[in-house]
Parts: sequence; structure tokens; C-alpha cells
Amino acid sequence: MRHRPDLPPMLKYGNALVKLFHRIGLPIGPPRILTVRGRISGQPRSTPVSLVALDGDRYVVAGRRMEWVKNVRAAGEGELQHGRRREQVTFTELPEHERGPVLRAYWHQHSQGRKVAARIFEVEDDAGPDDFAAAAPRCVAFRLEAPRSEA
Repeated sequence: MRHRPDLPPMLKYGNALVKLFHRIGLPIGPPRILTVRGRISGQPRSTPVSLVALDGDRYVVAGRRMEWVKNVRAAGEGELQHGRRREQVTFTELPEHERGPVLRAYWHQHSQGRKVAARIFEVEDDAGPDDFAAAAPRCVAFRLEAPRSEA
């Protein structure tokens, strides 16, 4: 992850630590490790993500400038890891008008990550759930689904 002045400098190191713990089978906190094929290199690229559960579906959200979003769009599928458990998933990107409720749910479900998420979603540090929902034009949300089996 390249340094971005709008993100906390320690985020890069925190993400590396979370990935290390998951790799050795010791998940810490709610993040999962999302691994997708790099759009240029073709090599696996991993990043911690927090899942959002809403109406029986699961989502991942990001700011529009996050590099991993480009890889997800290109690959269309990937893997989620939580400790030693791995799950194959496909991604469906939500249109802007469907992102608000997912972003609002993120605010309610991930209180420890709100300040970092506020920077990623380009809202104030003390933003509330409505502010997160209003950030939909500046964010991306993907619904996670099990891969379709070819019958």
C-alpha cells in the first residue's frame, strides 16, 4: 500500500500485522483477509477488510481510491480468510443508489474502525451513520456471493 496523506501512517503496519496473524491461523479482530489476483501482475494480492452484514447478504466497502478495488473489479472473484478458514467468493458491485444502507450498516457494525473509515470515505472524523450513507458517491460496495457452480 502506497502512503496516502489522508490515511493514518500506521495503517500500513497494522494491515501487515493483521495479515501475519491470519497467515499463522490466529485471527485478530473482525477483519478478514481478502485475496484477489492482481490486475497487472496476476499475482495474489491481500488486504484486510471488514465485512458488513445486511438483510442476509455480506458486503465489503471501500473508498473509491483504494487500490484493491481495481483488482476486485478486474478479477471478479477472490478468497476470504479468517484464521485458517478460507472461502471462495465472487463480487457484485452495487450501483451508487444501493450503497447508502450498506455504508450506514458499516457505521453501526464497526465502531472500532470508524475513524479510519471516515478518512477512506472522505467524511469528518466524527461522522455519524447518515454521513457514512451520504458518502455513497465517493465509495464502492461489493456484495459477496458463493461462486456459481457449473452444472
